[in-house]
Amino acid sequence: MKTITPLSQINQSFEKMIDHIKNRTINQVVIKNHSTYIIFLSIGNPHIRARVLKEVSPSLSRALDNLKKRATNLVRNNHVDPKWMKIDIVTEVKEVSFESLEQLIAETRRNYFRYGIAFDDEFRLAFLEQEINGNAMLRSVNKSPVKLSVKNINHYLKTHFNNQPVFMKKRFQNKSVYLFKTTSFFNDEEQQEIVELLDGEYTNGIRKTDNLQDEVADLIKKSTYFLTKQVQPSGKFNYGYFSAFAKQIDTYNILRHSSSLYSMAEGYEIIKDDQILEAVQRGIEYLIREAIVYQEGFEDVAFVVDHANEKEIKLGSNATAILAMAKYMEVTNSTEYLEVAQALARGILRMKIPSGSFIHVLTYPTYEIKDMRRIIYYEGEAIFSLLRLYAIDKEEIWLNEVKHTFEYFIKNKYWKYHDHWLSYAANELTMHEPKDKYFIFGLKNCNERLDFIYHRETTYPTFLELTMAAYKMIRTIKSLGKHNLLEYIDEAFLEKTIDHRAEYQRVGFFYPEMAMYMKQPSLILDGFFIRHHSFRVRIDDVEHYLSGYCQYFHHRIPKLEEK
Repeated sequence: MKTITPLSQINQSFEKMIDHIKNRTINQVVIKNHSTYIIFLSIGNPHIRARVLKEVSPSLSRALDNLKKRATNLVRNNHVDPKWMKIDIVTEVKEVSFESLEQLIAETRRNYFRYGIAFDDEFRLAFLEQEINGNAMLRSVNKSPVKLSVKNINHYLKTHFNNQPVFMKKRFQNKSVYLFKTTSFFNDEEQQEIVELLDGEYTNGIRKTDNLQDEVADLIKKSTYFLTKQVQPSGKFNYGYFSAFAKQIDTYNILRHSSSLYSMAEGYEIIKDDQILEAVQRGIEYLIREAIVYQEGFEDVAFVVDHANEKEIKLGSNATAILAMAKYMEVTNSTEYLEVAQALARGILRMKIPSGSFIHVLTYPTYEIKDMRRIIYYEGEAIFSLLRLYAIDKEEIWLNEVKHTFEYFIKNKYWKYHDHWLSYAANELTMHEPKDKYFIFGLKNCNERLDFIYHRETTYPTFLELTMAAYKMIRTIKSLGKHNLLEYIDEAFLEKTIDHRAEYQRVGFFYPEMAMYMKQPSLILDGFFIRHHSFRVRIDDVEHYLSGYCQYFHHRIPKLEEK
């Protein structure tokens, strides 16, 4: 059997890419009244930041021939394993002044600048959008306007290019620069396929898909395994990374630890791989061993202590711990952690006040009140966890306490918060108590936010969780013949919004064609990121994307497949 060397691989990949695009119309672009082809070639693998080559030529064949020769030399001289290859063909060029560029950058949300930039009309100094964002060439410090980072640009030039002059902004004052867009193709040797990439304003650089259903299933699988890989032998997670420079996040949050375990158990329901379940169990055991304490004098009352954050006892930490344990017991059909979960639930009730609301944060070991109220998520998490526990052990106290709290929520119009945990809780409650007031609460919690959700440029994964909870509630409403309640929501727009968000959230996934521009792609490949937080990949970021997609897989995709 013939051995495939890096050199033979680069040649094969390049030829395969050319065969794929040769029948497509590739037009020249006009710069300064000159027509030319501008093509970028990115080569990478999971272990290095991609190397980017470019050619500018009036002849397409000459540009491609030169790129092939340079790619071969790069692989030969730098020992680069060319597992990934991406071609970007410039399709639009817009001339602007350097001062206009700076103004446009300053007016753009952090990391949402979606153009390539050429600093001269011959593209001698030019960067793809992915290079710009992957190397933090545009930065904002302490919420100041976004600016060109001279330091990061020069660092990139020094480490990736030979004999490139030092970048200085003063060289470009009162001169023209060029914004550009591309059409792009990506080849993954492992997958043995070439995929075309989107070129929309916010979706630029993400692969096209003809089958969202299959794509969602793949996203669930890959992101579940991503979280599984982050669980260390001790049960503690690798908490996360800032992707551009592979900077590990050195904090920890036990609440997010537990909620991430919950989403992994959701992923396991679909994938059915025992290694996922084993990782979840390691995580639960870590939680019990390192963070759960029993209140002195009350041996059946437990709390989760966040030792990394001033020994806080957060209402939400108790709640997510219950959620993780309850989901684990559900998928394993066991009662392994029932007593611990019940003790944590009693801890939640210790934090409940007569009005129906909750104390949000206590201090360990004194149990003194630190914050009566901190964040709305905690209350939704608390009652949702009690309901998930009730589904397992049927102790009426959990259901009754939730109903009492919901009266407080309704009285104080908590639907105004549009919190996804509240939607989860409302939907869960209607499964046991299908009363109109609970349905109305859940629908209003979603409907008044739909237009905002549909048009939001950030991926914000909890939006899919929120809308899917309302979607499930509608199905229950119809099954009970309570069609009059549908006046509280625009069902058609809800479905449109759900499908739009399911598609759009893919722009927050580290496909290889995105990950290849980061410092160490292997760390963040198949994870979900938050673009405006420095492409942060943190366990809870992945968790929320994953949970939303799991709900979409179970409840929306079957309806789409019926059509």
